[in-house]
Amino acid sequence: MKNKLIIIIVILMISFFKLEAQEALTLETAVQIALNNNLNIKVAKNDAEVSANNATKGNAGLLPNLNASGGVNYSEHSSDEVSSSGALNFSYTLFDGFGGKYNYQILNLQKEQGGLMARYNIENTISSVISGFYQLSKAYDDFESAMKNLEISKERLLRSESKYEFGNINKLEVLNAKVDFNSDSTSYLQTQQSYEEASREMNVLLGRKAETKFQLVPDGSEFQVFSLLGLKKETLEKNAEYLIAANQLRQKETEVKETKSGQLPSVSLNSSYSYYENEIAGTNSNTQLTGGVTVSFNIFDGKRKKTQIANAKIEKLNSELEYQNTELELEKELVNAYADYQYNLKILSLQEDALEAAQLNFDQTKEYYNLGQVTSTTFREAQQNLIEARNSKSSARYDAKLSEVTIKKISGTLLK
Repeated sequence: MKNKLIIIIVILMISFFKLEAQEALTLETAVQIALNNNLNIKVAKNDAEVSANNATKGNAGLLPNLNASGGVNYSEHSSDEVSSSGALNFSYTLFDGFGGKYNYQILNLQKEQGGLMARYNIENTISSVISGFYQLSKAYDDFESAMKNLEISKERLLRSESKYEFGNINKLEVLNAKVDFNSDSTSYLQTQQSYEEASREMNVLLGRKAETKFQLVPDGSEFQVFSLLGLKKETLEKNAEYLIAANQLRQKETEVKETKSGQLPSVSLNSSYSYYENEIAGTNSNTQLTGGVTVSFNIFDGKRKKTQIANAKIEKLNSELEYQNTELELEKELVNAYADYQYNLKILSLQEDALEAAQLNFDQTKEYYNLGQVTSTTFREAQQNLIEARNSKSSARYDAKLSEVTIKKISGTLLK
């Protein structure tokens, strides 16, 4: 039995010294590491860059085209024949019913949407990182609570064995203490395993190897005070999902205009310069410059353009409905999150009072137990009430923190 106690003590000491030598991980550093390393965030930033690269006047068809071509031909006859040619072709759309202008506006809206989508994905990832950090902190609290509980049971067992040697108690008291110590040892190892698994999950969220070692620094920040009215205003101004819906609506409105532009005539300018040279016992060359203006107008296309305009208007209407629905859904989610937050804060306050009472009860019971005035069963009950109160208070705190994160995410202030 003494050997088993020594093993447990050694495990506790090893765990302590390992933590001392490791990197400190706070909530702020976890978020910063994720912003720099998380692979999903890197993909989101790359996608935003692609949208930004596409938003050019050239892609919208607003810039002229200039092509060059040339070649040399050789034929072997009684006399060698060598010919060469080259050409420059220029074209530019002077007017296309403002289709290029609207296309350029759509590309810029897509650029804006790319940035919003990147922010939306980053916020989701950071929300997962913060939630994971709080879950890890809860696992750490459970581990620490189990460690303290094991120390209490170890002290009780050693005291029981000492009393038994002097004949002050019977063997049953020692056996009960041993059973409780073994049970708490198992709980300690289980919470240690849970904490280590949560640590590996956190490392993956941070975009680094699962085995990376760190020392957790639990978040001790105060809870923020929110105004529901102010949150509603911020949500409509900053929520990425809502801004994306608004952006998509503007795109659909512009697409209707772009589709209608096909009903107007198109005017384009084109010019070419060509050069030709043929060498057959001498040199024969020729150059030519041509140019012109082309006007085109679609008189009848089988009503395809009319159908395209009708469909574009329907898509715009759907986008308006989705925009309105997004606003309704976000308001519901915000009100629910705010209510959950207030509820969880009340639960936390009750659990803090319960922990204080459980601690006082345990301290008093321990004193009576050492004096032999209460039974080991009463002492064990007070001990279990204490660890349950600790765990409940820890759960209540992190539930409230998770509600706080949800509010910030919905209101678009998570990354502030």
